[in-house]
Amino acid sequence: MSSSPEERKHAGEDRDRLIAAAVLGGIALLLFELRFEHREVLGETWRSWIPLVYAGVTLVAGCFALLRWDAGGRGALAVLFGIGVVVGLLGLWFHTGGHVLAGVREVFGAWRVPFGQDGGIKMGSKPPSLAPLAFCGIGTLGLLLCAVPGRRTTGNESSSARVNQP
Repeated sequence: MSSSPEERKHAGEDRDRLIAAAVLGGIALLLFELRFEHREVLGETWRSWIPLVYAGVTLVAGCFALLRWDAGGRGALAVLFGIGVVVGLLGLWFHTGGHVLAGVREVFGAWRVPFGQDGGIKMGSKPPSLAPLAFCGIGTLGLLLCAVPGRRTTGNESSSARVNQP
């Protein structure tokens, strides 16, 4: 039994909203992890508050946006997820002290260190260089989902029919 185009559209929107909620769940997990990982530096520098504030605001605003999905909520989530990419890039900058390439080189250099050795770097002596890129990943997933709604197809139509649609 085939469904009408209107039913398929609503099914796609419901699926997108569910995926957006899952992406917000990922941000919630990051919030809890960050609160733990940043516990010492929260009293030392304002920069350590950036990802916590972003994640908290995104969770609250994101829940309201999910409720108003068709009335601008999807677009609001796209903005929030886009800010997440910026937060991730800022975190990369801060975690590497502005020396992004050196930080990346150091992380990839770990592949040359024999198992069971620290490679001369004491654990916890500096922030993990690439950890903030988790915000870039989650933000990009959210942007792909929310920024451009696009047309939905069910896979029942031929590829030529999808290409030739207005």
